[in-house]
Amino acid sequence: MRDKLSVFVISYNRAGLLDACLRAAAFADELIVVDKSSTDGSAEVAARHADRVEIVPWSPTVEETRAYALSLCRHERILFLDDDEVLSREAGPYLLYGLERPDAAIHSIPLRHYILGVHDETACYWPEAHPRLFRRGAIVFAPTVHGGTIFKSDDIAAIPVESGVCIHHLSHPDVAGFVERTNRYTSVADRVRASPGGDADLIGFAHARIDDWIGRTPGAPRDGYVAAVALLKAFYEIVDRLKSWEEDRGLDGAAEFSRVAEVLTAAAVRFGVLPGQGPAPPGAVRRAGAGGGQPISLPPSTGITMPVLDVRCTTAA
Repeated sequence: MRDKLSVFVISYNRAGLLDACLRAAAFADELIVVDKSSTDGSAEVAARHADRVEIVPWSPTVEETRAYALSLCRHERILFLDDDEVLSREAGPYLLYGLERPDAAIHSIPLRHYILGVHDETACYWPEAHPRLFRRGAIVFAPTVHGGTIFKSDDIAAIPVESGVCIHHLSHPDVAGFVERTNRYTSVADRVRASPGGDADLIGFAHARIDDWIGRTPGAPRDGYVAAVALLKAFYEIVDRLKSWEEDRGLDGAAEFSRVAEVLTAAAVRFGVLPGQGPAPPGAVRRAGAGGGQPISLPPSTGITMPVLDVRCTTAA
């Protein structure tokens, strides 16, 4: 007799994809959706397919929600998915009855990424497999972005690509979506960060990452889809590295902008327009204080020297 299977899915604002995801996972003995307060009807889609739907507050990544979803599962074998992932048609029968090692603690499943709407087997992301099917206790979850899956067993069996079983990962429809997700993920403090690469400076790091990703597909056209994907992969790591560089130096551009705006506003009050007054006529300067804000006429030939403002303009090391 086979062990029963729980499947859980984390969802947020992908109602169309979620429907496909859940239909493909309908073979599960228990199907759970944890929705992160979607506004596009995802919870209603989930209710049509899932045995249980839980609504939780929004958070920027899936990692911090998976531990909660796992706690809801009733069965000993568990498969986890995101709402942009759809199992192949071969997955159901194979995962229930066809596993070569059904007693393995963890099974890795081939993952087919679709970036810019395309899956290309010659791109740097293929072949790839992720550990997604496990026995309770073999995997636990932490909130670390791209590091939240923690193995408690090294008994891992790989599901062969030839089986046809895979997860279709419909991840990034366009460049804008990739950039948005990059910014969201790299803004989380608890994340796996890009390694600086020894003593590499920022420019050296950027070149190294681009060369590494494109080097995984030797011979690919340098102006085609495969090159575009390599650049996107490198872009993520470069942005991540720059954010770490920014943190290391304690840079706070928003606070500095506020300070500069205050200085410039104070200068405008002293030498330009006071609140409630119109602009000074040509050749005149308004001076706040005892003069009552009256303009001071200057000869047309007089040059007006603006004050030296305390605005920091530096070349960052």
